[in-house]
Amino acid sequence: MTIERGEPTMEYNGKLSQNADAWTDSVLSLERAILDGRRVSADMLAVIPAAIRNSSPLLLQAECEEGLLQGRLGDAKRLIESALRAFAAQANEQAMLTLMGMLGLLYQQVGDRSDSTPVIDFLRTEWAHSGQACSGFVPWALARALAGGGLGEQGGLTAPEELFQAAAYRFREEGKPLWAAIVMLERLLYDPQRDALADPEWRLLLQWLGRSLDDTSLGEALKETLNAGGKPKDETIELLPARYVYLVNAICFGRANRRPPRSLDDDIEVQFYAAAAELRRGLQRGDDSRARELFQAVEGYAALVSSPEIKRRLIELEELRIQSIREEAAESARTQPDAEEQQKLAEQEPPSVPADRRWRVQLIDGLRFSAADGQVAEPVWKRRKAGELLVYLLLQPAYKANREQVLERVFGEGESAKQSNQLYVTLHDLRHTLREMGMSDPVYVKRGVIGLDEQIIEHVDAEAYMTLSRVGDQLWNDDREAACRLYEEALPLYGQLATELPNVEWLERTREQMLDRQTNMLKRLAIYYTELRDEVKAEQALSEWIGLRPKQEEAYEAMIRHCLAKGHRAEAIGWYKRLERMYEEEFGSEPLEETRRLLWN
Repeated sequence: MTIERGEPTMEYNGKLSQNADAWTDSVLSLERAILDGRRVSADMLAVIPAAIRNSSPLLLQAECEEGLLQGRLGDAKRLIESALRAFAAQANEQAMLTLMGMLGLLYQQVGDRSDSTPVIDFLRTEWAHSGQACSGFVPWALARALAGGGLGEQGGLTAPEELFQAAAYRFREEGKPLWAAIVMLERLLYDPQRDALADPEWRLLLQWLGRSLDDTSLGEALKETLNAGGKPKDETIELLPARYVYLVNAICFGRANRRPPRSLDDDIEVQFYAAAAELRRGLQRGDDSRARELFQAVEGYAALVSSPEIKRRLIELEELRIQSIREEAAESARTQPDAEEQQKLAEQEPPSVPADRRWRVQLIDGLRFSAADGQVAEPVWKRRKAGELLVYLLLQPAYKANREQVLERVFGEGESAKQSNQLYVTLHDLRHTLREMGMSDPVYVKRGVIGLDEQIIEHVDAEAYMTLSRVGDQLWNDDREAACRLYEEALPLYGQLATELPNVEWLERTREQMLDRQTNMLKRLAIYYTELRDEVKAEQALSEWIGLRPKQEEAYEAMIRHCLAKGHRAEAIGWYKRLERMYEEEFGSEPLEETRRLLWN
């Protein structure tokens, strides 16, 4: 029996009013089951008319839980908001907190950062002040927010691992073994390479689940899946909710070939693994244009929802894509361009270059080439655009880009024929300059792609800097020590990118991105060394942060806090005075009141 949501007609309302008593026993029976910790399925709820079902906050909450369990996130969001209003009318604060936890978890699953922030901040405060009153949904939502970077640097919370465990044990205290099992399954999928279920606390919980989960098909499937470490029999997987059918297959077995059901379109974690699987297939087929599009989608999903497993998959896919690009470039190098291209651009594929003549390229603080045999070269350009094109290509993955992309970024808007002529002249100048440096035609144009032969490039300092910083960011939430080792390796590489090319619009954006990366790395190093109580290194990172961003009040505030924590009040006042002078000179105003209060409140 299917009940459509919406406003009932007057006739239907009248019938419900007449027959309300007929549903009372059914509603009370389901409410008792919920209070006893038993699952009330969607089928059991659906037999009760929506108007009567919506009048019971307990049934509404059960329907919300079913929406989350099955991955129907759009419906679940509407139901949670409706149930929140119902519990607010009853002034039932504990039930409202439970629903806020569910809402926070839902926002993490759909990657909604803007709506998530106030909810997660509220849950964090409640967990810190009255954790015992919180449902398991609260620490569960906080665990995913902490893993995904949705709590900022000063979240004041423990590691996601501890929050997952707290969520499972809270569900046990509430008498909800089903949700305790789901949290354990979520933790297994969150980081399957770390055998959390071997932890004594998790093992005790698993034993309790063996006694407490009901003998329904879902209960038995959860027990078998957990006991098998996420790798049960195929027929068992199919008994799980749709979200977990897909994730268990994708994560534990590497089987994500089939598309997820439409009901999971809003689930960002599911969509990440689906796009990752399609990207892998595209790379294997050599579909490079589709691969670029999918890689952007995968990176977008990973930016919204994160886990150690997602970070590992992203790194693997990046390595696979680079390998695919290199293989394609090697194949292109063996194939002569067609006659039309040869006549139009007088181009040919670059020949193989001996390993001892591969070049290390410095883009930071001045363009410079050096080879293993000691040869050093600094290009001299007849036209600045040739240098700009070279720098642009060196900053692209695999040192190549689509012709249209090059025209748009390097040559800007203009008449198509004029742009094409400028590109031809620039390519000619670039080839001529690189030949004079001892290279043999490393620039190629083929099938609408312009690039540099990867065989002649051994290392690009800007590429190394960005890679170290990006991988450090991916590790930060789960392994700060490893992240900071990469940050410390990247920091000395920083400098002004392509100093020979001032006032280039696209290059200014890249420089700003590098400045933001350098700032973020110094900020995180200061946090890390403060946590380790290494005052010298923490202060060094803070000093470099202020030196890099002398107009950024946040840097001064962090330094003032650091000095006060050491008991060096006079030093903290000195930094505040320096901030005060900067504000007066640059802005003609005073620092924020919040910063002043650090010293005098």
